[in-house]
Amino acid sequence: MINNKTAALAALLVAGAVVGYFLVSQSDETKIKKKFNTLAEKIEKQEGESDLMAAAAAHQIEKMFGPSVRIKIPSYSVDQTFPNNEVSPHVLYARSQYTEMQLKFQDFQFQFPEENHAVVGLTANFQAVTAAGEPVDEIHEAECTLEKIDDEWLFTGIWEQAGDGQTI
Repeated sequence: MINNKTAALAALLVAGAVVGYFLVSQSDETKIKKKFNTLAEKIEKQEGESDLMAAAAAHQIEKMFGPSVRIKIPSYSVDQTFPNNEVSPHVLYARSQYTEMQLKFQDFQFQFPEENHAVVGLTANFQAVTAAGEPVDEIHEAECTLEKIDDEWLFTGIWEQAGDGQTI
């Protein structure tokens, strides 16, 4: 009887360890998707957001980027490389143009051209209300580059893919 209990307990411990391992060791794709979800959460803005909340969100977004980031979004006339410490002011400016903002990412396509580097193709749906009260609903095909630094995936580039540039 003691042997059966010991064997059952050992089996339970092994099963728990296997489940724990799979919960803790996520794939790079899963970690990167979580990074995009966190970015979308931090970009989100609700009407009446305080300046302090906006500054906190901008600072949290800035920490998601590598030492520098190349952003090329022709539909917004942006094509520039920014050092990390300039991300926050640009985020604050962009957020100030809208009373409400929401960003959703979908249709992820992952490539890992070399170790600790990822290229992610995706669709971004940007919905907002301008300060003038006009609704914005845009869909962009984009490609983002990320680099794994100190075991964390950080954004290093964002490119809007060439397309018809139409918004809905």
